[in-house]
Amino acid sequence: MSKHPIVPGLDLKTIRDLFVRHQKIRYRLLLATAIEYMKWPAEEADTFLRRLANAGYIEWCGKHNDSGNDWTLTDRGRRLAADDLGPRLSRQVADSIVAAIVARARTINADRDRLARVVELRLFGSALDAGREDYGDVDMEARIEIRKLPLDEVAHAHSVIAAKVPQSWRDSSFRNFRAEQEFDRRNAFTELSRGIKGLSLSKNATEELGCEYQRIYRFDLDVGQELLPDDAIVPRTTPAPGTALEVSATILPVQTVIPPLNLADADEKVRSDELRIGMSDIAYTEAVTWLGRTTSQGTPAPTDTRKVAAQRFAGAQFLFDEWRDEKLSGLELFQRAFDWASHYGLPISAADRSFTLRTYHGTRIASFHALMVKRVADRIDAGLVLRKQNRSSAWYSAGGSLQTSPRMIAAHHALAVAFGRMLDETRLTGQVDFRAKFDLTAIRRNSYPVLPDLSDISRGLRRVLPQVTFPEEVLAEARKRQQEYEVYLPLDREVEILVFLNEKTAKPTSWTSAKLGAEWQEEEPITIDDEGHETYGFLPGEEQLWEACEPFENRLRDSLNELPGCNLISIGYKAPIRE
Repeated sequence: MSKHPIVPGLDLKTIRDLFVRHQKIRYRLLLATAIEYMKWPAEEADTFLRRLANAGYIEWCGKHNDSGNDWTLTDRGRRLAADDLGPRLSRQVADSIVAAIVARARTINADRDRLARVVELRLFGSALDAGREDYGDVDMEARIEIRKLPLDEVAHAHSVIAAKVPQSWRDSSFRNFRAEQEFDRRNAFTELSRGIKGLSLSKNATEELGCEYQRIYRFDLDVGQELLPDDAIVPRTTPAPGTALEVSATILPVQTVIPPLNLADADEKVRSDELRIGMSDIAYTEAVTWLGRTTSQGTPAPTDTRKVAAQRFAGAQFLFDEWRDEKLSGLELFQRAFDWASHYGLPISAADRSFTLRTYHGTRIASFHALMVKRVADRIDAGLVLRKQNRSSAWYSAGGSLQTSPRMIAAHHALAVAFGRMLDETRLTGQVDFRAKFDLTAIRRNSYPVLPDLSDISRGLRRVLPQVTFPEEVLAEARKRQQEYEVYLPLDREVEILVFLNEKTAKPTSWTSAKLGAEWQEEEPITIDDEGHETYGFLPGEEQLWEACEPFENRLRDSLNELPGCNLISIGYKAPIRE
C-alpha cells in the first residue's frame, strides 16, 4: 500500500512532478503552475487542485492578492514532493545508500580545490526505523556551507572554480554575485546524489516538515575536521502525519476561482502597444485573473479585466489547443498552427513558413519572422504580442500588427511551443554551435518526423577536438601575443560540419572544415606534389578529428534528406586553449 493518498484517475508521479516544479519557482501561484504544467484552462486546473486538497496534499489559504499564495502544500504534499516513487528498498540497500553519501561528503570535504564543504548530513523519514522490512526511499538532507579558512587554500580554490564558472553565470548580474561560491555549492549538492537510485536528497526538508532526524555526518567548518556522528534523534516539532488512509475532510470555499469580467472575445482587438504578454507569464496572468480579488470587507469578487489589458486575454492560448498533444512533433505542430492562423487570416500567416533554429553559448533560439523564441531550461521565453514594424527599417520582420486579438495570441503561443519542441528534439543544450534552416512554405505531408537526436555528435566533437594539441614553440609564441584582458590564448581550435541543399542538383552537399592555429603561425609543408600543391602534416590529434567527423557528416546528410523543408544543417564547436 502506498504511504501517499491516491487520487482516482491520477498517478502519483504526475502529482509529485507538479509539486516539484512548483517548489522550484518561488512566489508562484499553484494555480498558475497547474495551468502551465497540466496544460489545462483555469477552471479545469482549479477542479484538479480541489481534488488534491480533498486528498490532503494542499490547503487553501486564499492570500493571493499582491503576489501571495492561493494554495500551499501540506506536510503530506511536501512528503510526496520529496519521494522519488522508486521501487521498495531493502535495509541493506538503504544502508549502502547512506554509506555512499557519507563517502562522497568526505571526498568533497577533502578536496583542496573546492570552496564548498558538507557540514551536516541528516537522515529522516522511514530510513530512521531500522526495524522495517523495506523502504520507499532514503530521505536525507545535506547542509552545505562555504569555507573561509585557511586563507591561502581558499584563495587557490577560488581561482580554480573561477575558471569553471560558465559564461552564462558571468552574464547574469544575479548569478555573477558570489558566482564561485554558489557554483561550487550547487555542484557539491549534485555530486552527492548523482546516479544514486532510491535517494531523496533535500536542502532544508527537516525544517519545512518539522520532522525528526538524525545527524549521521558532521564536519567542523572552522577546524576543517570531521566530527563524530550524533546518535541522538532530534524530535519532531510538528504533529506526526497520519497514514494514507487517515485523510480528514478538507473544508474548502464554495469557489476558489471566479469567472472574470470583460474578457476579450476571440477576435476582439486591442492596440498592440498597450499589451505585454509573454510565454513565461501567460499562465500566471490567467491564474491571477481567475482567482479574483478580495474586497476590503474580506469577500471574494471577480476581476474586472478592463483595468489590465493583458488580463482580457486570460486563457487565450487554449483557443487553439493542439499544442497540448505531446505526441505531435515540433514540425507537425508548426504546420497545424500555421494552417489554423491562415484559416482565420491572422497577420502571422502573411509571412512564409521559413525559420531558423540555433544553439550557441548555452543559448537555444528559434527565429521566425517577428516571432523570436528562446528555450531556457524547461521553459519557453517569447513575446507573444508581435508589433508591426516599419518596412523601411533594417530590423523589419513580417508577421507583426498594430492590433492584437486573443486568437493571434493563441497562434503565436502554439508556434512558440512548436519551436521549443523542435529544439528539445535535437537534444542539444547550446554547448555546440548548431544551425538548421527550414522552409515549409510549399511542403505538405500527412505526418512530419521529429528532429534527429544530435547529442552524440555534440559529445563526439567536444571529446575529440580538445585532443588536438599544438607544439610547445607555438604555445610559447601564443603566450607572448596574449593580451592581459584575454582569457584564452590567441590560437584557433574549431571545427564545423556543414550540410546544405544544393539548389542546382537538389541534393545535399556537405563538408567539414577546421581552423587550427593562427595567422601568424608559420608552418613548413612536408611535401610538394607534381602539380605544385603543398602538403602539411597533421597536428597531434588532428587525424583522429577528421576520422571522427566523417560519420557525423554522413549522419547530417541523411538527416537533411529525411527532414521536409530543411535546406541547411550545421554543427560546429570551439575549444579555445586556456592557461
